[in-house]
Parts: sequence; structure tokens; C-alpha cells
Amino acid sequence: MAVLGFIGICGVLRTTNSPAPRAVQWVAAALAVAALAAASLAIFNVGRVAYPVIDAADGASAVPSAGQAAARLRAGIRLTIVAVILAVIAALSGWWPAQASTAAVAVTSSSGQAWCGPLVNGPAGAISVRTGNGVITVPAQAIAQVRPVTQCP
Repeated sequence: MAVLGFIGICGVLRTTNSPAPRAVQWVAAALAVAALAAASLAIFNVGRVAYPVIDAADGASAVPSAGQAAARLRAGIRLTIVAVILAVIAALSGWWPAQASTAAVAVTSSSGQAWCGPLVNGPAGAISVRTGNGVITVPAQAIAQVRPVTQCP
């Protein structure tokens, strides 16, 4: 539980502005819940060995034998490892690569003409910009200024 808490406090499991696809986010959430369930079950298994339950009705003790206690402790350790692995896999979605930016640029030619739009692939020695009228290719010699803009007018 401490490892899961540490991962949560560090903010590894992000919920906002994640570049990961929605399906990956849902799988990560399911894995995080499964990690929490596995960690809780591990604590329960170890706790049954550390603090055996005594039935108040008949006074019988549920103290496990040495073999049962060892098996429960091993199961608790295995479940803890499974919980950590699930949490790590869930956290990997936070490092999903962001998509390439499609920010626009404003290109001004030496003759004073201006175009605005995202850059596209074009011929060597020129800049190609997708505008509302189609793709415009401006030779490098004719460019006076290229500047990034957040939005085209």
C-alpha cells in the first residue's frame, strides 16, 4: 500500500491532459484498481498470520499452523509484487508520446504577401504552408519572415 500511495502522491497516475488515447487511459485505470485490490489482498493474507482471529462464540483460535502461516506469507509477498508490477504498468501510460504540434506559422514574402497555416511537406529550398486556398509554396529566396502564430486570422 505504501508503494501505491507513493506512486499516487508523486502524480505518476495522471488523469488530466494526458496524450494517451482514451482506451489506454481506461486500461491504466483498471490496472491501478487491480493493483489496489492485489495490495489489499496481500495485506489481508499477512494480517491473518500476524493477527489470527479468535471466534468469540466457542473460544476456538484460528491460529494457523507453521506451514499455513508460511504459505500465507509467501502469497502475501507474491501479491505485493503483482500489485507493484500492475501499478508500474498503469503508470507507463503517463509517458505516452505527445502528438506532433500542428501550430500555424505566418510566412511573409519579400514582396509583402503573407500566408498563414500549418507547415506541410514540400520541395527542397522552399516552405509549404496549407492555407484556406490550398497549399502555397514559397521559395526560400523570397521569404522575408517566418513566425509562429497560435491562430491564423
